[in-house]
Amino acid sequence: MRMNRLYIGTGMLGMLFFAACSQNDVPDNGASGSAEMRIYTDVARADGEETDAGSTANDAVFLFWDFGDVLGNAVDPTPLYVKQPEKHIDTYKRPNEPYNTGELYPDGNRRVMATGYAPATLTPEMRTDNTDNYERLTIPKDGLCKTDVLTSITPIVASAALPFDREYGETLQFMHAQSRVYFYAKLAKGSKEFLKNVRIKLSHTVVATHVEWNRYKSLYVPIASGQESYELAQQPNDDNDYYMLTPENPLEIGWAYIVPGQTDLSVEVTVARGESAEATEWKDFTVEPTFEFKIERDAGDDWDKGKNENTLYANESYTFTLVFSEEGIELIGNECPWEEGGYLVIPIYPFN
Repeated sequence: MRMNRLYIGTGMLGMLFFAACSQNDVPDNGASGSAEMRIYTDVARADGEETDAGSTANDAVFLFWDFGDVLGNAVDPTPLYVKQPEKHIDTYKRPNEPYNTGELYPDGNRRVMATGYAPATLTPEMRTDNTDNYERLTIPKDGLCKTDVLTSITPIVASAALPFDREYGETLQFMHAQSRVYFYAKLAKGSKEFLKNVRIKLSHTVVATHVEWNRYKSLYVPIASGQESYELAQQPNDDNDYYMLTPENPLEIGWAYIVPGQTDLSVEVTVARGESAEATEWKDFTVEPTFEFKIERDAGDDWDKGKNENTLYANESYTFTLVFSEEGIELIGNECPWEEGGYLVIPIYPFN
């Protein structure tokens, strides 16, 4: 069983090459480029051009840093330039025209490092000296678990002598910073129960409230404050009621972006139960199962290499289907197509 992949990242070779030089030691190979800083960007994909490019990729922020601050591991670095392109990240991919910052490279062949994130609604925290801290960004509270945070994968470095937009130069690529989980619900085959209004509460340990720039990984990493939980709920139909669960077609309960690197997912599931479809009284019951991730990895695949089969990483998506039954709780993820993720059987307790 495989998870749904979103995008695939690139390696760190380009970054390591530049880090081996001093700030002013820039090779001049006569590469052509503009005096203005122009940069190519795109969203890296796993499965070709048809893959979703990210719901926030049209609202990005590009950051340009003095590479001397990076080499010197400055305590509170501030970007030289903060740019918000008007168009989608993929607009500036090769062979299209690069994004023009409208800024010139620093004098003396000083190098500039480019990074970025999306969406622009992420707000940098304010330092005590009233400067913006672009190494720590806050996710809007009304966007928790619903904000598709993108991070640049590998920083790229350039100068007037070796510009970003040179021929065969690197592209600033972006990927999902979080994992994504989908939830569906259905009745077990042959079940005669009457259930509706499913709610799933995620633990505060997986709800990202901000992202931090990880200097070791050179990308933005989601962080949970431990103060916020999140509930997904089955949406009412046109009659302001809820569709009944059936054994045939699973109903979508919802989806959420979560902190990556989870090996399991503890949730609280609440559902309304009645004695018939026309019941006037519906009684909630709640269970607290733990979902496990079972992901078939291919050791020969660059993306899967070195990854655990029980861990959901950044840039990966997984779907759970909750099956309500009298039989008990059982995870039978291997018995479904990889597109469906895992099945979790939830017991239906008798009325009290």
